[in-house]
Amino acid sequence: MAAILGGGEHCIATNPSDMAVALLALDAVVELSGRDGVRQVPIGDFHRLPGDTPHIETVLTPGEMITAIRVPVSAAAERSHYLKVRDRTSFEFALVSAAVALDLQGGTIRTARVAAGGVGTKPWRLPEVEDALTGKSADAATLKAAADTAGEGAMPARMNAFKLVLLRRTVLRALQTVSA
Repeated sequence: MAAILGGGEHCIATNPSDMAVALLALDAVVELSGRDGVRQVPIGDFHRLPGDTPHIETVLTPGEMITAIRVPVSAAAERSHYLKVRDRTSFEFALVSAAVALDLQGGTIRTARVAAGGVGTKPWRLPEVEDALTGKSADAATLKAAADTAGEGAMPARMNAFKLVLLRRTVLRALQTVSA
C-alpha cells in the first residue's frame, strides 16, 4: 500500500485523501486564516513531501485553519471525472485514483489537468500526462500514449510495483470517460 511517488527515507505512506486529488486536478486554492491574517495557497502547495519531517504534512502553521476552498471556473472543470480503485466497496483508501479535467474543443484537447491519489505521499499532479494530451486529438491512441506516461520517476518497492500498472490503467479509464 506504500507510495511509489514522493517517498523518502523517513516516509512512504500514501496520502488518503480523495477530495484533495480532485481539487488538485481542478486547480483549487486553499484559504488559510490565522494570527497573521488570511493567505491563499494553491492546493498543489498545501501538502508537503515528507523529507526529514514526515510528521508535518501540510503548510498550516500553528493557529491557522482552513476557512475556504476556492475552485476556479474553467472549461476543463465542465468535463471532469474522479475514479477510485480500491480493494473493497466501502470505507477503503484508494489503491489508486485519478482525477481528470479536460477542455475539449472540436475533438482537440486544449487543456488537461490530471492528478492521482493512492500512489504518492501527497496528492500527485501528473504533468507528464497533461503535456502528452495538450494540443492533441482526443483519440484512443493519444489517450493511451498519455496514460502510459503516468508515474514517470516512480520508485515502487518490490511489493507495490503493481501500483504503476494500475495507475496507468486508472488514468486511461478516467481519460476515456471524460473524453467520451
